[in-house]
Amino acid sequence: MIFPFERVPVPNMGGYVKTQGERRYYFVYVGERLFNEKKGLTTHPKAKCIGRLEPCEQGDELMPNEFYYELMGIPEPGVAVKEGVGRKPYHQKALPLEKRASHSEIAMGYGLTVTVIARQLGLDEALEDAFGHEDGRNVLALAAFLCERQRSSLSNLDQFIGTHLACSDFDFNFGRREAGELLTKITPQNKGAFYDSWIKHCSPSGEIFYDVTSFSTWSGQIIQAHYGYNRDHEELVQINQGLFCDHSTGLPLFMLSYDGSLNDKQNFNAALAQARSCGLDASGKKHLTIVMDGGFSRDNFNWCHLLGYDFIAGVSCDRLRDVRKAYLDWSRSITENDRADVWIYNDHPYISKAVPLNLGGLDGTLMMYRDLEQETLKRSQLSRQREAKRQELENTRRAPQDRFDAWAKSFAPFFRVERSRGRKGFIWEEDVEAVRDAMALCGKVSLFTHFSHKKMEPQQVLKFYREKESVEDCFDTTKNGLCDKRLHVHGDVRAEGKLFVMFIALILRRTIHDRLKEQLEKNALTTEDAILLLEQIKFYKDGDNWRLKSAISKQQREIITALKLEIGEKSPVVKSDLFKPRKRKGRKTKYGPKRLDEVLEQQI
Repeated sequence: MIFPFERVPVPNMGGYVKTQGERRYYFVYVGERLFNEKKGLTTHPKAKCIGRLEPCEQGDELMPNEFYYELMGIPEPGVAVKEGVGRKPYHQKALPLEKRASHSEIAMGYGLTVTVIARQLGLDEALEDAFGHEDGRNVLALAAFLCERQRSSLSNLDQFIGTHLACSDFDFNFGRREAGELLTKITPQNKGAFYDSWIKHCSPSGEIFYDVTSFSTWSGQIIQAHYGYNRDHEELVQINQGLFCDHSTGLPLFMLSYDGSLNDKQNFNAALAQARSCGLDASGKKHLTIVMDGGFSRDNFNWCHLLGYDFIAGVSCDRLRDVRKAYLDWSRSITENDRADVWIYNDHPYISKAVPLNLGGLDGTLMMYRDLEQETLKRSQLSRQREAKRQELENTRRAPQDRFDAWAKSFAPFFRVERSRGRKGFIWEEDVEAVRDAMALCGKVSLFTHFSHKKMEPQQVLKFYREKESVEDCFDTTKNGLCDKRLHVHGDVRAEGKLFVMFIALILRRTIHDRLKEQLEKNALTTEDAILLLEQIKFYKDGDNWRLKSAISKQQREIITALKLEIGEKSPVVKSDLFKPRKRKGRKTKYGPKRLDEVLEQQI
């Protein structure tokens, strides 16, 4: 801390002066010299900065800091400001694109990609509407930084902007400290305004997916971080995140974070109400259908219906008695003619049936499916498990005295085991009915649906439910591609701000991945590999134009084309001093790439 209104004489304590720009700081040695017997050398005492030197008529005066008052044993004044001493930040050396010298070169590929994608999706406009131009661009820059590679902290942010985002109007004075301050500016009102604008740009009108994940943290300063069902199976406090994704585009639409101790069904009603208030409304001509997994309850289904949404939800035969009874009744009535009426989805043979069902007072349709391939596999596994449990019972000489109930329960559903005064201490018999039910449930898939405005066949319902994996891919990208499954922030405000920026980064990463899907599969690349190839596209300044430094490879050209990143090439392949011919042993001389007279102005 520097005390800007205080001036004291410079103490004669054998110090030295360190210059940073136009400022000079005074350091003194604190402590004693130490002798290292092993090396035979004397080490200098530790140096501490005690203030900043200010010129005056008599020479120099000292503007003291807290170490000066600590060293002198004097109480500190009341007013102080933060001021750092150390290496000059990288962003102070970065220059805007138009001021780069003729010998400068910049990596334009990734920066152009972020700028073009944000413009095509309307992401930059939505951020500007919610945060203003300056803060909106900073949020996008921070999201591009997280999207580039897995980041656990915000270090080297200024270097990243000066290197990769120099091709657009990003703030070069935006570093780690400024990013921390930006996270505190991301308020619920700003996020609500962004979601409202973003959902209008996306215009979802069909199926949307909803799912939940959790982010663990070591921080003890996040109030809503609590112990709960940890999806990473770690003994850490966590924050839960609910995410809505659009089926047609695969892009995330709305995100909210909430207490880590709440389960999916407890928070779903509040999550849907918040999403609806931000524009994800089913009223009018949209007729949205929510697709969700099997962790929700009758109350959640009624809430969806009350707000006007149709839904497709997984339901469990183990938890819901009505669903189990309906599935068992259908399973026992399946005939050979039914098995002949097979349809294929994802190379798996299915048979299905739809029956009306009332859950919690809501009339809907129970879609029952049987995967015949999984049925055969599961029945084989059950048969092997039953024989293994039978052998264990036959070979057991004496039942355990402690924890008998838990031991007996381990043989369910194949055998019933009870205590006895006999030689073995127990008696057992096969549970024929339970085994029959277990066999009947092999290969089961059960979905509960409610449609008010349309009718869907079982094949189409299952297709939409299986495509819910896209939201799970979003979680995988967020946790394993944008961060290291941790929230390295302190406080609820910064935690929610960091999750929001990760949401923006997820939009960028998913768009890049979807556009490059064919190229990634063809060349056995990951999304990170593609971003690295984009970063290797460098330009240098030639007069008023920017030209490629080296040839664009075939992979880079395919990536540029797939990303719709238009780069204008006007001149033919000619011998030029700008690109000298490359000579390869055993081959003819090959000239370099085409001259690039300009990069499209609307992309810079």
